[in-house]
Amino acid sequence: FTAEYSYARIVAINSKLSRGNIMRTKQDINNLQLHVLAAINDMNSPLGAGNLQEILMTNGIVISEAGIGRLLRDLRVSGYLDKIGFQGHVITNKGLEYLNELNKAKQLDESLKNLMNQSGPLHGFSLSDVLVARRALEREAAFQAALNASDEEIARLEEIIKQQSCDLDKNEKYTDLSTSFHTELINISGVPLLKQLYEFIGLSLQWQKRIIGAVNKIYAKPLKVTHQNILNAIKEREPEKAARLIGEHLTYIMVNNKKSTIK
Repeated sequence: FTAEYSYARIVAINSKLSRGNIMRTKQDINNLQLHVLAAINDMNSPLGAGNLQEILMTNGIVISEAGIGRLLRDLRVSGYLDKIGFQGHVITNKGLEYLNELNKAKQLDESLKNLMNQSGPLHGFSLSDVLVARRALEREAAFQAALNASDEEIARLEEIIKQQSCDLDKNEKYTDLSTSFHTELINISGVPLLKQLYEFIGLSLQWQKRIIGAVNKIYAKPLKVTHQNILNAIKEREPEKAARLIGEHLTYIMVNNKKSTIK
């Protein structure tokens, strides 16, 4: 398989492109950056555009030397590479961090794709599709919970958030608790059909741990604060506010999932 890229073409994102094409273009750029930074990092000496072109070709990526030059310039401007005279480029500490982030994101994407292929009714759908469905269900669940949840049920949500505060530095347990918050929200909505739909589209504990854990791991932005805001709206019996907050919360997860996806 050979991927042929025109760097000028894939960078020229304009309003005529569909949303899906924009994401595909972003994936192409990330994929190129990953291969380029990895190739330069593997060298013990500066790497020039010509030699880099040959290395990329061995990996099935065809791109002109001029296109590589533009890509190297962009990576240099971003602080990921340094140019050593006419010898070529070396990777910076910032570049090493970015390469590590790209590798983690690629591994995550591969894991999620494998999970998708094993997920019954979800087979053939993208993770973005799943998250859109999840957002719709949880918005309604939060709305109904603010109307219907008993004080005892709300106390269960509150206890989950208290435990999250205590386990903020323990990644695995924190992710489990974050998953429990979303599952419990569905349970206390008072609408059994919401739970059935939630389970039907495959939003199992395994799925949720992958998604929530990925966002926390890659972006280091724990989700406790927004959970607390959602809980406050439910306790105050403000259904519209609760629905809006869970919608914003899940939109954040969706946006960062897209950022973490590499072809």
